[in-house]
Amino acid sequence: MSSRNLPDGAMSRQIVWIACIVYVLGYAGYCFNFNESVKPLRHLVYAVPLILAASPLLERIPRCNKPAEWYLLTYLYLGCIGYITYVSDTASFWNDFGIVALVILSFVPAIDVSVRQIRFVFFCTAIYFVAAYALTEHQGIRMLQLLESGIIARAPTGTAYDSDTGGLVPPMYAVFFYAIGARLEFMLALVMCFVGGKRISLLAMLVGLAAVSVLRRAPALNEGRNRFLVLFAALAGINIVGANLPSIVEHGYWAIRPEAHIEEIMLGRQEIGSTMIEVIESRSWVEWLIGAGPGSANSLAGIITNGSVTHPHNDWLKLLFDHGILGSALITAFIALIFSSSKTGTAIALANAVIMLTDNVAAYLFYQIPIVLMLAFSAPQEALRSKTENALGAGLALGLGGRGKQLAR
Repeated sequence: MSSRNLPDGAMSRQIVWIACIVYVLGYAGYCFNFNESVKPLRHLVYAVPLILAASPLLERIPRCNKPAEWYLLTYLYLGCIGYITYVSDTASFWNDFGIVALVILSFVPAIDVSVRQIRFVFFCTAIYFVAAYALTEHQGIRMLQLLESGIIARAPTGTAYDSDTGGLVPPMYAVFFYAIGARLEFMLALVMCFVGGKRISLLAMLVGLAAVSVLRRAPALNEGRNRFLVLFAALAGINIVGANLPSIVEHGYWAIRPEAHIEEIMLGRQEIGSTMIEVIESRSWVEWLIGAGPGSANSLAGIITNGSVTHPHNDWLKLLFDHGILGSALITAFIALIFSSSKTGTAIALANAVIMLTDNVAAYLFYQIPIVLMLAFSAPQEALRSKTENALGAGLALGLGGRGKQLAR
């Protein structure tokens, strides 16, 4: 049977399998970046959005995620305004703008994803994680050292195991597998979160798990519009906290540990964040409204740290710096609109929003692709479940109505 004779769903799943395999190969380059022969594989991840985007083109009736389309068009428009108006570091602009555009593009095609495909990617991720942990020289698990010295303190040694790939991605898997009731995968993701050494990841996972529990117990959130409003309000609140996080941390940390240096917890990020806030406060009203363009925050971070850090490690503050108050509000609304398509997506969005407080995951394709798969799987599953429940409810009401008429006779 030719590809054109295959049902649309079957063709989409074949494309997704190709994307999953390419992603797994590319992810190896991030996990084993200490090996120069494997490290270049990470560039394969940039091909995944293009593979996913090809899926609608091969279908008889192309299917796309309309909110994601609007989000992509809005982001391209905001980027053009920023480039024309304020951008001075064109290399940083094109690098940041291109990667984020690819991330958004990944959400545009309405792909058919099976839980088997997500499990395949996850177990490959777990195998890589174990292998990287075994092959990396370190002096124990960073999270254990933090617990011994105080969770808000810096680990006593800089050689404890601390992994971006092993620490940032597992919380998303943990929330997803908990939501669908996959206990083995959930427990494995939980262990990876702990061993990965990221404090913010543990907090994000707890927020996501709590969100799943609340969403299950809130009938009003069965309706997509209500989920959107609640998620948008929550993301807006987290956005405000993130944009003011350097000030919040400065005052809060001194209240907890007045004898210590603030960078013990912020690891060099406090200076970057404080400088970004000072620049924002000194802007003209036009730049305050539309920002300085994609890549501007990264460029400033590089200047402040003499190139040792090229990301501000606060996606919400970066969003405000690059796109202004208008772009920040629009992007927050689009994220809420896309992820509120399901209860699981809503929980994942909240966990993701927490990680965005201290990391630059908005521009990490290795981090975003699994979320794309989880969201694509969850939305149709929940829509089908909702239709089934409505049909059962209508059938029950009809049956009770007929029984009542018989009794009346």
